[in-house]
Amino acid sequence: MPQPQNNETHEDFIKRCMSDQESKQSFPDDAQRYAVCESKWHESTFSGLKISFDYDSTLSTAKGTELAKKLIQSNDVYIISARSNKDNMLTRAKEIGIPESRIYAMGSNNDKIKQIKRLGINTHYDNNPKVVDALGSVGKLFK
Repeated sequence: MPQPQNNETHEDFIKRCMSDQESKQSFPDDAQRYAVCESKWHESTFSGLKISFDYDSTLSTAKGTELAKKLIQSNDVYIISARSNKDNMLTRAKEIGIPESRIYAMGSNNDKIKQIKRLGINTHYDNNPKVVDALGSVGKLFK
């Protein structure tokens, strides 16, 4: 049976799992195979990741807020911003359920990148391509 891969979406994993030859042989019934694939997704070791968001033009958007609300159900979600002060981020963080102890106003993009690495963040969403590039596989461009 295939296992979810880092940064693979739920939809992509289910498609891959459903079409996997070993899965088809082990579970020829589509409904049963689907249930097993769903179970694999939910049991995966990818729950409990550290996921962070830049604030401006990322978490501050409706799309970013909805993504964070979904991810916080099974992950530790952080805000790591180049802002100098976290006060104006607190209302949105509270709405999502992000504790103040996981909000970082770093003052610059360079310090933001260092903090992401220092905290061992698994995935960071940011609208700045330079930040995303500097983070390698951890950085995800938010559009």
